[in-house]
Amino acid sequence: MKIKKNHIKELTIFFSLFLSLSLISADTAPIFFDITIISPNTCPARNQWEPLLDQILPQIGINVTHEYVHWGFISERTWNYPVGEEGYEDHIPSYEKGGYDILTIGWGWDFDWDPTGLFDSASIVPNGDNLYQYNSSEFDNTLEEYLSEFELSKRIEKAKELQSILYNDLPAITVFYPREKSFYLPGVSNVDFELLYQSIPRTEYWKNSEKNNITYMTYYDFNSPNLFLKDNYIEEIMGNIIFYGLFERAQNTHLYEPVIAQNYSISEDKKTIIVDINPDAYFSNGDPVTAYDVDFSYELFMTPGVRDDPYSYYDTYDLLTTYFENNDSIKAIDDNTVQLEFKKPYVFWQDLLSIDIVNKKLFEEYIEDNGYNFDTNNQSLFIGAGPFTLNVTEDYDLENQTVTFHKNEYWKLTETVELDSIIFLCEIGTNDATDKIENKEIDIADTLFRFLDILENNTEWESTEIRTGTQTELTINMRHPILGTGELTPLGTAEAANNIRRAISHSINREQLIEEVLDGIGKPGVVPYPELCIGFDTSLSPYSYNITLAKSLMEEAGYSFEQTTPEETAYPVAFILSLLGITIIFSKRSR
Repeated sequence: MKIKKNHIKELTIFFSLFLSLSLISADTAPIFFDITIISPNTCPARNQWEPLLDQILPQIGINVTHEYVHWGFISERTWNYPVGEEGYEDHIPSYEKGGYDILTIGWGWDFDWDPTGLFDSASIVPNGDNLYQYNSSEFDNTLEEYLSEFELSKRIEKAKELQSILYNDLPAITVFYPREKSFYLPGVSNVDFELLYQSIPRTEYWKNSEKNNITYMTYYDFNSPNLFLKDNYIEEIMGNIIFYGLFERAQNTHLYEPVIAQNYSISEDKKTIIVDINPDAYFSNGDPVTAYDVDFSYELFMTPGVRDDPYSYYDTYDLLTTYFENNDSIKAIDDNTVQLEFKKPYVFWQDLLSIDIVNKKLFEEYIEDNGYNFDTNNQSLFIGAGPFTLNVTEDYDLENQTVTFHKNEYWKLTETVELDSIIFLCEIGTNDATDKIENKEIDIADTLFRFLDILENNTEWESTEIRTGTQTELTINMRHPILGTGELTPLGTAEAANNIRRAISHSINREQLIEEVLDGIGKPGVVPYPELCIGFDTSLSPYSYNITLAKSLMEEAGYSFEQTTPEETAYPVAFILSLLGITIIFSKRSR
């Protein structure tokens, strides 16, 4: 399977609604200070609406100006602020001085959480992506222990310690964890929809009690079959039906398990891994998978001329060359054994052992005749060791926008593959998609179709919520003199600033946002550690919505509320809460 690129992927999450909030009081609370919240103007309509925070925060004495700006503007004030250069501050300052106060943003992760580069002090801008300017020796030390712990249970305990630190320090105020919903016919079973959402389908387990195939309807159109150019997650899913790696994510637990690998050993210094190849691993043309195929696959993906599309979300080259010195770092010892030498210990090493394994003989023959141009429908390029295979000339139908995968007759890694075929069908038109759902021409509808009324109101279809690995947050500038350092609060302390951040968090009605903004599909945010990630601490509770407590915390920060007479009013808060989600895999891992 392919590995996600260390690259930013923008996901626009756009919400609009009219709310009538009878519980917001028209307090004439004093204003203690002003802040500016910046948000990306990805959606032009966004500027026409007033965000909810602009209504809430004045109740606790914070006046808000909301700026909707392009990403270049945001970048200049955050990641690319010229720290220490002539005429600039030695840190990212407040918005008033050319930096930022609060930024609305979202992050996406896979199953393993590695915040290196995001929250560690060594990565404070300009040295990394720690735009929070969060500096905690306790966090740094615990993170080092977390990233050095190869025993899963102990690593999870360290993960919970990290979450507790972030929960208390609040460099990020996590608002909610967006979820998705998949719809499918009742005959469909054994589909791990969270793996599927992360482009790891594990189709050898899929079942359909009604027939011997499953048709999956997607919104993304099919352009050309190409192992190396994947423009969207559907193309990644399709590639991961054909090609498997030494390790894959397991159903339900989402932990890695050996697949093409059978056994493995790790050296005492954690830098050398020796893998035995599963003797039951076969390519779809009947060739057995050998250690030489594995060696060649790594060499192929580490060849500069075989880079993934630089504009794509996936780039195996960058990741592999980060952790392996060169092609000699991976070598076949014999037909059944391969050795991998890492530059340094890497606790998520299985990510690097999950790349697509290709057929060395067929690829070498193709490269000899065609070079490294893989934008072709040559069948040799589509012979993988996954549970299904693709006859690219017959079953990749551009005209009808269907792609049909057939069972790999040589598959032996599980007792059986339940389905004979899996069909991907692209349907962009709403009416045509509705017709196919109504006529039950499909078995699974992609999450992008969940807003169709025919699915929401159709009792003949089953549905399941999916944890997406994303989070929506308020990013706090921890060098802001009020929100971060606290030097300009009445008490002049960091503790006062922490109380202000806690007050802001308590002023957010997360449950209402999820119900009204996300149609109830989401969970209240707790910490910047998505609920999908292994080790998520379920013992931590979201900051409760409590304006009274929020005001009390502002008073603990040194501010004094004048006596006011709340007048309960019911007025429409018309707004769009629109946030830009960014997927960035700082751990440079596969899922």
